[in-house]
Amino acid sequence: MSCEEKPRSSSLTESLPSDDRDLSSSIVLRHVKNFKRLKPLNFSLLRWNLLWLFVILAFFTLPIWLRFASQSCQATYYTMLSILIWLDLVWFLALIFSIYALIKLKYGMLTDHKQTYPADVPLVHLLILTIYNDEMGVICRTVDSLAEQTESKRIVLVIAWESRTPDREERTETIRQRYSDKFFSIIFPVHPFGLENEIASKAANANWGVRAAIGYIMEDEERKKNIQHVMVTTCDADTLFHPKYFEALSADYLRCVKTNDPSVHRTIWQAPLFYNWNLDQNSFPVRITGLVRSLMTMGLLIPYNVNPMSCFSFSLTLAVRGGYWHPQIFMDDVGYLLTVMIGTQRRIRIRLLPVPVRSGPTSGHSWLNDVKEWYIQVRRWGIGTADNFHYFVVKIPNLPILASCIFAIGYFLYYGVILCSASLFNVSSGFFPLLCPNFELFWLPKPFQPYHLHLLIAVIIPQLLYGALFILDAIWCRWTLNVKEDIFILRNILHWILTPFTLIALSLVQLWSYIVLAIQGKKACIHKLAAKATLAQIESIA
Repeated sequence: MSCEEKPRSSSLTESLPSDDRDLSSSIVLRHVKNFKRLKPLNFSLLRWNLLWLFVILAFFTLPIWLRFASQSCQATYYTMLSILIWLDLVWFLALIFSIYALIKLKYGMLTDHKQTYPADVPLVHLLILTIYNDEMGVICRTVDSLAEQTESKRIVLVIAWESRTPDREERTETIRQRYSDKFFSIIFPVHPFGLENEIASKAANANWGVRAAIGYIMEDEERKKNIQHVMVTTCDADTLFHPKYFEALSADYLRCVKTNDPSVHRTIWQAPLFYNWNLDQNSFPVRITGLVRSLMTMGLLIPYNVNPMSCFSFSLTLAVRGGYWHPQIFMDDVGYLLTVMIGTQRRIRIRLLPVPVRSGPTSGHSWLNDVKEWYIQVRRWGIGTADNFHYFVVKIPNLPILASCIFAIGYFLYYGVILCSASLFNVSSGFFPLLCPNFELFWLPKPFQPYHLHLLIAVIIPQLLYGALFILDAIWCRWTLNVKEDIFILRNILHWILTPFTLIALSLVQLWSYIVLAIQGKKACIHKLAAKATLAQIESIA
């Protein structure tokens, strides 16, 4: 399939055989070329992200309105306390699961995975690297980490350009000259801008790029014979892979195939993401947000099968069944999960890949600019979260009931409550003593008062849990990432103290993004990249 052919609209999947073994090369090739017109997802005045916004507003203001709705201080207090205890438990379990993940990473990094499968196994990896306006220095750092892979000769590197990318021809030539002998091959599909019913996004770019890559594979008769043994990995332009990433992925995938794991083609492999790429040079909002996201990926997203994040892998069979990416989706990782759930009519398993991946945090050339870029990124995350909720509700009739219910619960609890509303709920719960000034608990020993217990659960315990996060950061920098960060102990203490305020600011920005999306609709889904000014700089390694 030519990358410069006449632009057409991308599509979801056609009818496919129920047995994965019946997905012949001819079916895959026909499927990848099958483009059809899509109706816009946001065509009505009633957008389901309005419901998302309403529920979140109702949740974090619950300690205030419940007092008047129930006319009972006791009912309000116990409800509020139960939610606060649950939020503390979530953080505690996230820390426990993260410790477990770090232990798995240590073993995964020390294991020679190539010894577990034959050297001549016919396995190919498609690496979809979507690029628009990213800095060339950052792109080269990412491709360097791919060139250092122990299985780099199995990688078909797909540099998926968007047609608006500046200096695209010069960049293509630079990459070709520098890396032509490092991989199985490199291809450079160009995604046309402005296709009907598409939005400018990583999802639309990846959808075009992976289809072009399949067309490339089909050009060779030998590769066509092993079409069922193709793995796809997608990542951002600012991703540093561990040298054993594709080795570990190959071993785990082939192990699942050998044991006839029924979920092998219903699995997304997710490596834990760390944002310790010159993170010590960033402002405290950027650093704290990066640490929290690493914790949540290891401690919640992976163990609870919520959704993949940023950089993940899956079989070509799963991609074919899901119809690749929906080109109207703003947030590609959650959107991909939903499309493959529709295609397979089953719950998708998120499986831990036991090697680390580093992703670049936002960064500016000054402290204020750093905070500005953080705001742009957080707002984009928020808009994508609510937009995907709309996509999910629209597609509920096409989803299996059990899988959609489990996804809805996990998605709302993670994005709606833990990431957005939890900190604001803590703040609103502080109004309870003003609403019920004479409230007492008979079972509390004197001189303790209800607000003392509230202070312990809403402030002191969370602050201790935040402290554990900074301890884990020191551990994974030293023992997992082999990164030496210049963080003086007093600066670490200051960041620890500022963590709750950062989480409140993070919640407020996300809440504002939901309001913007509610007012503007799909017009708010603009893929504005946050700057990453420090990523191309040389970092210190322990």
